[in-house]
Amino acid sequence: MSLGRILAIDDEKNIRLLISNEFSLEGFEVVTAASGEEGLALYKSRKFDVVLLDIKLPKLNGIEILKRMKQISRATEIIMITGYGDIQTAVEAIKLGARDYVTKPFKLDELLTLVRRSTQKKPPASDTVEQTDDFQSINGGQIIRCPSQAMKKIYDIVDRIATSDYTVLICGETGVGKDVLASRIHRQSFRKNGPFISLDCGLLSQSLAESELYGHRKGAFSGASEAKIGLVEKSHKGTLFLDEIGNIDLEVQKKFLRFIETKRIRRVGETRENHVDTRIILATNLDLEKAMDKGLLRSDLFFRMAEFTVTIPPLKDRPEDIMPLAEHFLSQFSVSKTITPEVDDIFLAYPWPGNARELKATIGKLALMADANTITADDIPRHLITQVAVSTGKPKTLEDMEKEHILTILAETGGNQTQAAQILNINRKTLYKKINKYKIFS
Repeated sequence: MSLGRILAIDDEKNIRLLISNEFSLEGFEVVTAASGEEGLALYKSRKFDVVLLDIKLPKLNGIEILKRMKQISRATEIIMITGYGDIQTAVEAIKLGARDYVTKPFKLDELLTLVRRSTQKKPPASDTVEQTDDFQSINGGQIIRCPSQAMKKIYDIVDRIATSDYTVLICGETGVGKDVLASRIHRQSFRKNGPFISLDCGLLSQSLAESELYGHRKGAFSGASEAKIGLVEKSHKGTLFLDEIGNIDLEVQKKFLRFIETKRIRRVGETRENHVDTRIILATNLDLEKAMDKGLLRSDLFFRMAEFTVTIPPLKDRPEDIMPLAEHFLSQFSVSKTITPEVDDIFLAYPWPGNARELKATIGKLALMADANTITADDIPRHLITQVAVSTGKPKTLEDMEKEHILTILAETGGNQTQAAQILNINRKTLYKKINKYKIFS
């Protein structure tokens, strides 16, 4: 029996062969694609447990493919494969829903462990394509209380408004935990035993937005072979959470405003209206007032949405929360491993552009790759330490400068060590020794 089905998308033939051969020997079913277009066609025709997706591809790049795949189904785990110079793009991919990333040349054992973890407790994919709805039911999982004063104020507001039925707008950067706060509101409300339906509007196809939200009758449009209940109706007697609400177009905004005011909807292709009893929570990473000024957001919708507004600060502005969150995430990945004080210092100095989502992905990688039960500075990804050194302005040794120069050249060559050695005017063997010395790809 197959351990799971993998789709590997990479334009390098040797990478495809390596993944296909090694993962097949481990018991996985592997399908490969040489381009983004081919990969998307396969993804639409079959269901996969894990996608291994190269960021740098001709025509359609990995980020665009990731977005399209998440529109089709959010259930599949996607692991990005990137060169050293694309690490910031990989962080952006995590914000968009990728599970993790590995850098070329990747360690096969690391990639294999990531794939195994991604397929744990999941039944192998079937040949039937399932258009997975972008919603989830909250099941009582643990939510950590962050200790910073900023978050304590937010918790106080949440405690006050949770038992009401007010519409709540949660603002904040991608990855700060807007979805976690929304689920907290739901679980403290009188609707806690009802469904919690979540939709990321940033992944919502504009042409099918009304169908996703309100449903449709059979034959309402081309491709509507069956009647469908929309996500709004599925949230009846519960909570509807719409993330990245600023991404829906003006016509959809107009109809959504009507629903907020009347709590009545009409499925696409039907004339009868249905009443839906639901609490609405919205979230965005945009400056909605600027969006109104630019004509991208209806002002009447904005004022109706913002009955109560909660803004979550970015993680870099609440350093008191970084280590409690790190320890919380580590406990989810490993019960035995601990973090040393030197790692605390690095984490506190790093700006975490991907916020808590990036922190969780980093902790997951450390829990996986650290050999000992103690995570030390030697285990920390090199790009993270380099950025900390630059941001803190600490004096640099000649070795620091040499390492940073090698990192810069490797980034410029996309990790191609032969080209990097030529630019550095050293032979390939010398560069390999320096890469090992500075643990650049560790």
